[in-house]
Amino acid sequence: MKKTLWRRLGTQLYLQRISNLSHNAKLFLVATILQGLSNGIWGVIFNLYLNLKEIGFQPDFIGMMFTIGALATGFIALPAGLICERIGPKKALLIGLMANFISFIQILVLQPPTLLVASLGSGLIGTIGWVAFAPFMMENSRQEERTYLFSVDWALMIIMSVIGSYIGGVMPDAFNALLSLPTGVNGSAVGYRISLEISIGLALTAIVPILIVKENKMLQRQKMIDLLNLRNIRSHKTILKFMIPTGLIGFGAGFIVPLLNLFLKLKFSATLEQIGIISSLSSITLGIGTLAAPALAKKLGKVKSVVICEYFSMPFIMLMTLAPNLPLASTAYIIRNAMMNMAGPISTALQMELVTETERATTNGLMIMADNVPRALTASVSGKMMTESDFFTPFLVTTLTYFVASSLYFIFFRKAETQTSKAVSGNAR
Repeated sequence: MKKTLWRRLGTQLYLQRISNLSHNAKLFLVATILQGLSNGIWGVIFNLYLNLKEIGFQPDFIGMMFTIGALATGFIALPAGLICERIGPKKALLIGLMANFISFIQILVLQPPTLLVASLGSGLIGTIGWVAFAPFMMENSRQEERTYLFSVDWALMIIMSVIGSYIGGVMPDAFNALLSLPTGVNGSAVGYRISLEISIGLALTAIVPILIVKENKMLQRQKMIDLLNLRNIRSHKTILKFMIPTGLIGFGAGFIVPLLNLFLKLKFSATLEQIGIISSLSSITLGIGTLAAPALAKKLGKVKSVVICEYFSMPFIMLMTLAPNLPLASTAYIIRNAMMNMAGPISTALQMELVTETERATTNGLMIMADNVPRALTASVSGKMMTESDFFTPFLVTTLTYFVASSLYFIFFRKAETQTSKAVSGNAR
């Protein structure tokens, strides 16, 4: 009975797929662990660090910083994809990790022009690595293990973000207490700064496993002149169909996602430790959901899994802003984050499967561009709204936009499952 249940849950198959991953894929997962821990610490602390009384930046300027970085990401994404097609994912990943050096400027030189230029530079350089992750995993996995690799990579990023979020929530006060400096809401910036420097150090350590990766020398890299002419693009209609809902999701997400920690602080007076715990719980729930995503995709299909998860997240978006207290808003935050994002690796895998090998990095670049340009524009608008204590309108716009995007995604790809097996057979390495 237990053996039957074990098999029914698919745990044995799951572990088998993971153990059979290539050496390169496993090294990439090690880099993901380090990056996830870094991202968790940075994501909880950085905006709150800038918003400290000692530092003095308001949500509208923080939103503008995000706008600059996201616009840089959006506009460089296509060229970054072309660069990745030319130099290969390994070199692109290494270049992207170099962007973490710019983060030192963001925490040490607290002048508005410098912060904006640093956000611009970080977006430009970091995007080169960002577009490379999906093509790298496609090159270093077989068809039968691909969905598992995408999901485990995503889940590891989330799990380590959990740990990072919790650590980030307690480190500033711990360092300030150790140095006999003020703690709490108006704590010293010193503890925050040390914590952010540790976050940057972890991200830079991720360079080591990527350096060990052995590239497949047999893979043919395309000539730059052909890439600049976009001759590698063959799946025009498919890519456009992915870009439209992706752009709408980015437009809606920009209203709330970049400033969610400030939203909890400004509306519900949440402390840094509370925000760290909420972020950790949110990531735990998302991690569990992401690990279950391959089973969901096998049961319902990739497209239905993505759309159902996104639809179920929408009521909780509105509950976040309508909630009368922090516990209810936090619960809605946790469920929304899990439902909206758990099917992300499935959607990415589907994108990579429905395009040819020669256009994967370019496709990923176009998706990043479609997501970040509208996200950048709306984050700036949302920052002004929240500065003026309007916490309702951003969430309403996000909900409506998500509904339209998810509906279009289903309309565009409801029959894609029948095409995937044919596309994958042509794309397998």
